[in-house]
Amino acid sequence: MSSKQTQPATQPSVPWENFVKFLRQLSHDLRNQLNAAELQGALIGEITTDPELKSEVARLRELVSKIGTTLQRLSTAVSEPRPTRLSYPVRDFVSDLQKKVAQDYPKESQHLTWDPTTNDAVLDIDPSLFDNAFRHSRTPGQIRVSTEMNGNRFSLLVHEPKETEMEDPSHWSIPLRSIGNGHYNLGLPRARAILEAHGGDLTAEFDPDSSTLTSRITLPCSVKKG
Repeated sequence: MSSKQTQPATQPSVPWENFVKFLRQLSHDLRNQLNAAELQGALIGEITTDPELKSEVARLRELVSKIGTTLQRLSTAVSEPRPTRLSYPVRDFVSDLQKKVAQDYPKESQHLTWDPTTNDAVLDIDPSLFDNAFRHSRTPGQIRVSTEMNGNRFSLLVHEPKETEMEDPSHWSIPLRSIGNGHYNLGLPRARAILEAHGGDLTAEFDPDSSTLTSRITLPCSVKKG
């Protein structure tokens, strides 16, 4: 008698581009349905005279709106960046970034130390590139921000003290690697995609001797010649 060998089942592998198309289409479809639900809620709120029901309908519409916003953010997180570039002197860029962080994150900015920069290089970037800088930093202690020039490459470095040993930072940019409630591990992959669209890169390195995490944002630039 001949015996048949059973091949082990293989897990399906979906290309990232296909996943992105699926997520964006699903987000679009669900947001259309949520818009219809919000309009229906608005209609109920208009025709009812019950104050309690009006209040509950308003809360329901707010919840529907938040769901729609979450879906929009997910769709944006996986979309291809299309920056509108402008010339931006490094000195002005660092100064504007420092002001923006102090304005948007007044408490966090108290723990930031900015090393002065004097170089005359010029970046070719979208000014909104760093709108979310420092948003996800929750490290206690003083954070130092410095700059470096290496030929025609400009680097912004963020040095953060860490209390415990860390995993390899290179794993952080893998999308969907760690998923939790309201967290989908798309922030860093999105940031890297935006930087790469500008011809730059994002890297991180942990020094166990000093317990310091250094995140490095590198961008191409032109250097003024006197």
